[in-house]
Amino acid sequence: MESYYILRLGNDLRTKLIKIRTLLFEKSGQSCFCCLEPCIILGPCDPSSSVPFVSCPQLPILIDGTLHFEEGQLFLPLEREVLAPLRNELATDYPISGIYLGSEQVSVPIQSFTINSVSLAMLTVERTEDLTLWNVLSERHLDSGKES
Repeated sequence: MESYYILRLGNDLRTKLIKIRTLLFEKSGQSCFCCLEPCIILGPCDPSSSVPFVSCPQLPILIDGTLHFEEGQLFLPLEREVLAPLRNELATDYPISGIYLGSEQVSVPIQSFTINSVSLAMLTVERTEDLTLWNVLSERHLDSGKES
């Protein structure tokens, strides 16, 4: 079983990204677009620990809608520097910096959008030959400190 710190996105944005992943699935037929929720993977963590209090990344974060495929992962990239302070606080790292979508190289048009709200969470993933089980163990909303 693998465990990761993730930035979980707000419900509206998750819904939008699930629709994009549905388009990717329809175009490719690959089930990887139906596994996991769209999130920003920060890096591995110890599943027995609790979600720590950490600083919120600088919000809002602009995502330009350009898909990238690296390290066997399809994602919507964001500047690595945006996540660097948070990854340092958590003492973790991950090879990609962006919103994870799947593990196949496919392309669909995506409009740019903004991330305005995130939560730090712990995600566990268990994979077998043809099944991926995932669970968000705990979650803590990160306050950007910005007045609305």
